[in-house]
Amino acid sequence: MPRPRRTVRSGLRRSALGRPALRRACVVALVGVSALSLGAGTALATDATAGDQRIAHYLGTRFHPLTGQASGEVLDAASGRVVWSSGAGAQLMPASTTKIATAIAALTVLGPNHTERTRVVLKGRNLYLVGGADQHLTGDDVNALADAAATALKKQRHTSVTLYVDDSLFPHVQPTSPGWQPGYVPGEVSSISALQVFGHENVDSALYAGNVFRSRLATHGIGVQSGVLKRAKAPSTATQLVSHVSESLASEVERMLKDSVNDNAEGFARLTALAVHQPADWQGATRAVLATVARYHVPLTGVQLYDGSGLSRSDKMTARALASMAALTVDPRYQSVLKPVLVGFPVAGVDGTLGPAWGRFTTAPTKCAAGKIDAKTGTLTGAIALAGVTRNQQDGRWKAFAFLEEGGFNTTSARNLIDQWATTVEGCW
Repeated sequence: MPRPRRTVRSGLRRSALGRPALRRACVVALVGVSALSLGAGTALATDATAGDQRIAHYLGTRFHPLTGQASGEVLDAASGRVVWSSGAGAQLMPASTTKIATAIAALTVLGPNHTERTRVVLKGRNLYLVGGADQHLTGDDVNALADAAATALKKQRHTSVTLYVDDSLFPHVQPTSPGWQPGYVPGEVSSISALQVFGHENVDSALYAGNVFRSRLATHGIGVQSGVLKRAKAPSTATQLVSHVSESLASEVERMLKDSVNDNAEGFARLTALAVHQPADWQGATRAVLATVARYHVPLTGVQLYDGSGLSRSDKMTARALASMAALTVDPRYQSVLKPVLVGFPVAGVDGTLGPAWGRFTTAPTKCAAGKIDAKTGTLTGAIALAGVTRNQQDGRWKAFAFLEEGGFNTTSARNLIDQWATTVEGCW
């Protein structure tokens, strides 16, 4: 059932959130594993499995950055035990792995069944297309709204209207997030708006949607004012003619993660902000996301976010925080809320941004892990990241991992290397 847009629903048991989501066991030297050389700075817990020992051994020999700096951490997801770690507290650019935090926060405060509503309302002869921050509103959806609105207008004997767009749910003019490069809008992301057409990046998303709507109305013989379309907030006394309800937040989050959609991530971050009574700008959004993630006891020391998508080159994340967030996705306590994050993770060598089209997990030595790793990718110029989960072949237990690398490297080579590290965690190589 649709829920009120601003209703705060965590879907989490208070007692569950009162306990650390990841209990970090004291790490002590493992007795009797002299045959395995451990990575620098890594000591295994006394209850480490054979799989843990193998991961620590091989990452100890394979974990070396191409250039610059790299960090990583592997956790036994169920216990929170650190399996292997190297520079896990280093502050590196997370790129689109930031979307993991955004997804967790949105699902937590809004709930997986949350929906957004786009409305068409009428006051006198003034018609308003009102955005509700539907993150997957398509051109077909806008056309369908116009078709239904035209029918409703004709029933009321309206043959001409003055059309306005109302995107007031989010601030119309938003300052660019620190660290966003020139050309990001509309090259990598649309202008952030509560009214936009999915798949169409524009400098003014709301006006684009309004023009699609206006053109469709005209095909039904409804006269609409010519010239530049204008913004106006719909009066509270306006009558709703028609509306369109989005898919569930769960399904929207899955699609956002699978294909790493920047527009969607920024929208979800702002909806999260509104749900916890923060302003729907980048400052309010990042405060809301981090505060919500902190409820799961994710270690956020060193984490700095300036957007919800990871486009900002000023964003800083640690492998420790990312691995901790990844582990939440397979924690039985939170499956009712966070399962869409796991489902949305691209599958190695299968789909999304880890699919064959990107050359991921298609050749030796990583091909053996195809279909066996679920992880979110992150790519910016000079920054590569991968964070997710996999069942280790040796012990059958979920391992959560995060790897980040930053420097002046060839992107394809860096991706291949980071995929090899993830394959090492899976255990087939």
